[in-house]
Amino acid sequence: MFTGPSRITSRVSIVLNEWMIAARMHRIGAELRVERVKVPTINDGEVLVNVRASGICHSDINYRDGIAPVGKLPITLGHEIAGVVVRTGARVKGIREGERALLHYIKSCGRCSFCRSGFENYCNRYQMIGKDVDGGFAEFAKIPARNIVKIPEALPYEQAAIMGCAVPTAYHALKRGRVHPGNVVVILGVGGLGIHAVQLATRIFKAGTVVAVDVLDWKLRLAKRLGAKVTVNANNDDVSEIISRVTDGKFGDVVLDFVGHRKTIEQAIASTGKGGRVVIVGISRDSLEITPYKTIIGRELEIIGVDDHLNSELDELVKLVRAEKISLSRSITHKVTLNTINHGFKILESTRERALRIVVVKDAES
Repeated sequence: MFTGPSRITSRVSIVLNEWMIAARMHRIGAELRVERVKVPTINDGEVLVNVRASGICHSDINYRDGIAPVGKLPITLGHEIAGVVVRTGARVKGIREGERALLHYIKSCGRCSFCRSGFENYCNRYQMIGKDVDGGFAEFAKIPARNIVKIPEALPYEQAAIMGCAVPTAYHALKRGRVHPGNVVVILGVGGLGIHAVQLATRIFKAGTVVAVDVLDWKLRLAKRLGAKVTVNANNDDVSEIISRVTDGKFGDVVLDFVGHRKTIEQAIASTGKGGRVVIVGISRDSLEITPYKTIIGRELEIIGVDDHLNSELDELVKLVRAEKISLSRSITHKVTLNTINHGFKILESTRERALRIVVVKDAES
C-alpha cells in the first residue's frame, strides 16, 4: 500500500495530519500486524520520505524471533529503505522535496569523536532505524537529514533499497577484512549479503581467487556466474579440505562468514591460512569455544567483527553502480506488498523459493 506518484509534495501538509499503513511488530515470534498509524511528524533536522521500496533482511527475521533485541514494542521494522523526500525540516539544507534517495539506517549523535571521524557505527548513542526506532515497512518514514543519500533517476527504487544494507554490509566486510588484489577470498553463505560479496570481491577488490561456499547448488551456480572461481557445497564436501587443495595448502587470506552459526565460524577458522583474517558478519544465538594458541596465536589469525556499514560507503557504492562497475539486476528475486509482507518473510525462510532479496513495493509482481 505504498503511495503511488512520485510528485506528492502538494499533498504533504495534508498527509502529515492523516494516517498511513504500516507493518508493525507487536510481539516476539508473531507475524507483523498491518495497521493504520499516524504519519510521523518530523523535527527541524529531519526529513519525511515517501517509501517506495523496503527490503526484507534476514536481520528482520532475527528481530521478529528475538535473536536480536528491538528497542521497543510495537515497532515498525524495515531498514533497507528507498523513496522520495516529501517534507524537510526547517534547518535542513541541500535536500529538496521530490528528490530520490536511499536511507542510511544508523541514527547516530553526529557530534561525538566517532561520528566526526566517519565511524558513526561506533557511536555510543547509536540507534538503528527499523530496530530501535520505527523503520520502512510503512508508507512514510522519518529520518535525520544527514542519513539521506541521493540516488540517480536510473537506479530503480528496489535496487536502491537493498543498497541500504545487503550491498554496503558486504562491502564494509570486505574492507574490514582488508582484501588486497590477488588474495584468496572465501565466502561462507552466498545469500542476500554473500552474493554481493562475491561480485564486489571480484570486480572491485580484484581478489585472485574467490571461493563461494553454500548448501544450495542454485546459489553456487549464481556465485559462479558472478565471479567465483571455486564453489563448494558444504553438505557434500569438507570445506577446509577443498580450500587447502585449491590453494596448495595455503588456505584463504580472507574468509568471510555471512551465516554466523557455530559450524560455519569453525569452518571459517579452519579455512584461513597463516596471517589470514576471519570476518564474522552473520548473527545467531550460537556461542563458540576457541583454543587461542591453536586457532589464533599459532597462526597469527585475526578475527574481525562486522557491525553494519558507513554512510560514506553508501556514497561510494552509488558511484560504483552509476559507473556500472557492479550490477544489482539479479539481486531481487521476489517482491511483495505491505499487505503480504508476512508471506515475504516466509519466502525468505524457505529453502524452496530460491530467494536472495525480497523487497516490499507498492505493486508486487507474482
